[in-house]
Amino acid sequence: MLLTISVGFLLMPFLVHHLGDHLYGYWALVGAILGYYGVLDFGIVTSVEWHVAKAIGQRKSETANRAISTAFFVFAFIGAIILVSSIVVALMADRFVSVSADAVLFRKVVLITGAGFAIGFPGRAFLGALSAHLRWDVIAVINQCALLLRTAVFIVIIEAGLGLVALAIVSVVIDLLSFAGFYLALCHVHREFRLSRTLATFPELRDLLSYSIFTFIIKMNDQLRLYIDPVVVTAFIGVSAVTHYAVGQRVSLAFREFMISVLGMLAPWFGRLFGSRNFDSIRRVLELGTRISVSLATTITCLLLLYGRAFIESWMGKNYLDGYWVLFLLTAAAFFEASQFPSMSYLYGVSRHKYLACITLLEAGVNVGLSLYFVRLFGIAGVALGTAVPCLVVRLILQPIYICRHANVSLRRYYAELYGRTALVTALAVIVPWALFFRWLAQPRILTLAAVITGQCLLAIAAVYTLAFPSEDRSVIARALRKAWTKPKTMSTEECLHTA
Repeated sequence: MLLTISVGFLLMPFLVHHLGDHLYGYWALVGAILGYYGVLDFGIVTSVEWHVAKAIGQRKSETANRAISTAFFVFAFIGAIILVSSIVVALMADRFVSVSADAVLFRKVVLITGAGFAIGFPGRAFLGALSAHLRWDVIAVINQCALLLRTAVFIVIIEAGLGLVALAIVSVVIDLLSFAGFYLALCHVHREFRLSRTLATFPELRDLLSYSIFTFIIKMNDQLRLYIDPVVVTAFIGVSAVTHYAVGQRVSLAFREFMISVLGMLAPWFGRLFGSRNFDSIRRVLELGTRISVSLATTITCLLLLYGRAFIESWMGKNYLDGYWVLFLLTAAAFFEASQFPSMSYLYGVSRHKYLACITLLEAGVNVGLSLYFVRLFGIAGVALGTAVPCLVVRLILQPIYICRHANVSLRRYYAELYGRTALVTALAVIVPWALFFRWLAQPRILTLAAVITGQCLLAIAAVYTLAFPSEDRSVIARALRKAWTKPKTMSTEECLHTA
């Protein structure tokens, strides 16, 4: 994830400065459209992850094969729908783009990326199964190889002046290679894996959909609240303003993706524990995960708010400093959400994510309404404000109340000990050294800034580990790190269950 974020931040100014605000705005707009295609999995990837994880906990390999096979062939059918949708969107390019030459370019890019997205769509079933096996190492290796290859070819293409169409073709080819890698990896990890049309049955599809329908609603809501902003900015301000908004949005999304990469294993892990009916371990994982997520989210949030302006200046240049307020507001929203990732994973793992679907629907609706209202008053910052306000209410009030009641954790313990104390200690561990020493060192130079932020992170980690985590949690973390250092391999299913 660190590699992905680093390459993304280094590549964005390169693309913007070579393509210009105008063309990069179209590239970002196409990315937003493809993001809407992603929700057409109807939440089945998460359903595959949960069913396979539960089957592993129950030691039922054939049940896992039925879930994977059913999802694969359903995704193949959805891929055909995506292909048709891409053709329709391409034919309607004149409605999105007023300049005829830009409309032709937009049409080509949408067709190429949409076709590639459709062909690779069935591979999502393999990714869900690998996640259920907790093989994040395999997923990471494949993604890193794809990332490095894509970045190298992008640089060559831009330097050669080949433009957006060539970027789209390369992106499609590398994505397809990634899904092929996921398939080969799953064959190795899941020894009893069989992909067969006979295993894809309607009863199995009903089981997948009974879980995935709420995941689909959540993903639709996430897509709306996270990616509707470029569309609003384009409609009310202009396509060039999308690039300035994307400066702050890219940072907040990287923050969110980083937290998902750190805590993403919790959902299948809760699923395994749920399959083995180990409810005491579920509660312990929830509490420890909450402390870790709050401490990480608070550290990153404070650093981004303190150094955000200097970071934007060193990253993109002074012309993009208007993106700081977007960064400020979207980072606040990302904090409210990221600090609650363990509780969201808990709801997925114990199949109680129907409630999450309801509150994210509420959040998305209010988000759109407030963004449309505030954009007229505050410009691009108003769009970000419309995202932050409902996120605060839903993630810090509505979600914890339900989680605590269902997991049998007192609200006082949650807000005072698990959340409040951890956040306060972490914030002080970042802000106090900054006020006394580090703010005098900060300069708009990327290497100096990186060194300062690294020093702050190390101090914050030491302070939080000592002051915010109780002794039993420190023992668990130290034991886990020591075990990972001396025995760097992924545990088998039996070892995972024994550890639980």
